[in-house]
Amino acid sequence: MVEHRPWIGPKSKLGISGQQIAIVGYSHHRNPDHVDGDRFTIGVVRKFLSCELERNALFSRVPGYFGYESRKDRKEFWNRVWFFNFVPECIGTDEQKYATAKSDLVERAKQRFKRILQEDPIQKVFVFTTKGWRACPCTDEEKAGKDCASLGPEFKKVTWGTYTIGRRKVLAFGFRHPQGADKRLMTAAVSRALLRKSD
Repeated sequence: MVEHRPWIGPKSKLGISGQQIAIVGYSHHRNPDHVDGDRFTIGVVRKFLSCELERNALFSRVPGYFGYESRKDRKEFWNRVWFFNFVPECIGTDEQKYATAKSDLVERAKQRFKRILQEDPIQKVFVFTTKGWRACPCTDEEKAGKDCASLGPEFKKVTWGTYTIGRRKVLAFGFRHPQGADKRLMTAAVSRALLRKSD
């Protein structure tokens, strides 16, 4: 059974705006001739950092939402964060990039999601996939029978909640995928999320 290890940037403890941040996508896809393995995510990020990766909306656009605009800045951004996809193994192929994980894989993904938060000193999680955000483990608010709150009236589709991990609270934010997203709106929402504190 394959389980991708998260990318942990060498400067992740410095974080973004002094906060330890995880960026979450939905899943990896691969050429059927390529072997899946636990270092798949790490290899993908390294390919992006070395400019070997083909155009990719998530890796290219997310840094800009945090103020990291240039190619050099984008590399700095990915070296300051954790990154993992919600789905813990490759699904789909290069020709079928938008596969959805089956229920048993989603359950395994939820367990892995919580375990990563327990094992690493992450303070905020930015989930850049509507499909993945809906599948994430229930937040504290959802466990209490409430919905995740909107980030604000101008960001009604961006919701957030908390996870209690031991004695700390991890804030998690659900965004749409960067493909086709309005950069101005996404940047403003990320800025709001960076300022957000648990109630």
